Amino acid sequence: DDELYQSFHLDRIATKKMGTLSGGTVQKVSAALAFMFRPQLIILDEPFAGLDPLASAILKEKISKEKDNGKLIFITSHVLSELDNLASHIVFMEEGEVLFYKPVRTLLEDTGEPAITDAVMKILRQTQHE
Repeated sequence: DDELYQSFHLDRIATKKMGTLSGGTVQKVSAALAFMFRPQLIILDEPFAGLDPLASAILKEKISKEKDNGKLIFITSHVLSELDNLASHIVFMEEGEVLFYKPVRTLLEDTGEPAITDAVMKILRQTQHE
């Protein structure tokens, strides 16, 4: 699967050493490698960090496509808005402890919020007052 390789135009940097690449380009290479061998489980750690808006959109499209094809994809992110319309479940951790684990739909219904960021902020504010 060289879809990301082509979409990110990685052929332009194929002969360069990883240590000479910008942070965003390293992220693109890492994303392409994560999907290259068609694994059933893909773990992406802060995959949008350092990416420009177009590259982020391309990667989100790829993640959605693979998810629709039955792949299990774990994404870590400190920027919750990156997960809107992408995540099906949320595991929220704080200081190494799982604060909650819920399907996104349940999270939004329970909090009455329209987006993941708003829902998580509401829960965090409630837990601070307890």
